Amino acid sequence: MSVIGTRTARVIAVTSGKGGTGKTNVSVNLSVSLARLGRRTMLVDCDVGLANANILLGVDSDLTIADLTTRERRIGEVTRKGPAGMTLLPGHSGTGLGGGLADGARAVLADAFRPHADDYDHVLVDTGGGMAGEGLSLVASSDLILVVLASEPTAFMDAYALVKGLALRHGCTDFAVVANRVSAAEGRALFDRFSGVVGRFLPANLDYLGAIPDDPYLRDSVYAKRCCVEAFPSSPASRAFGRLAERIAGLDMPMMPGGHRFFGLEAAHGAH
Repeated sequence: MSVIGTRTARVIAVTSGKGGTGKTNVSVNLSVSLARLGRRTMLVDCDVGLANANILLGVDSDLTIADLTTRERRIGEVTRKGPAGMTLLPGHSGTGLGGGLADGARAVLADAFRPHADDYDHVLVDTGGGMAGEGLSLVASSDLILVVLASEPTAFMDAYALVKGLALRHGCTDFAVVANRVSAAEGRALFDRFSGVVGRFLPANLDYLGAIPDDPYLRDSVYAKRCCVEAFPSSPASRAFGRLAERIAGLDMPMMPGGHRFFGLEAAHGAH
């Protein structure tokens, strides 16, 4: 078996147990915050139900990830530059992409991404919320799984179901968690409760990365079609995203070994 190379790109799957947790807002603002720290960052919008990261970033594009799977475009033609120099691969609203990629489409995307495995420090993937089997496979093939946890009871239980599925079906043992739309104290209490339930029943380790407050500036930024950290850099949410980016930038994030990894990035260095 070949030895995995030293690709610089680390793939971070931003996920949640259901929609409506603010996952895309986290993905977008975290991507820009990482770029502001000097990290070469790409955001891949794989939320096929509502691919709208480009809207939150204020980036116009008539091309999407779907144009890569048909081999009609190269990755450099589809990606767009966003705030702070981050790169966006716009998503495609509909079916047949994202977590539900067929093997043929995955192979085409692998071909597209392989030459860029060393062009980025972080590749964030805004995944679709929920428990679809192929969607879990996409999340499981990342280097870091970042679970966006919300305080609503249904969101809490769906997040538990997500971790359970990843742990028991895919052997994932390590998860990072960010609490969204809560105060710092509420976020810690929410995580402690979540960690207690997970620890009782699942073979999983959770790392708490902090909380993003329920900030009216976040809603204002959505209406303005700009990300919060760009439109309102001094707002409480923007400062929280900055702290989250610093935590992630400081993590020891090893490459996940072997197998069929995200879009074949590891295959770029000879691992099969």
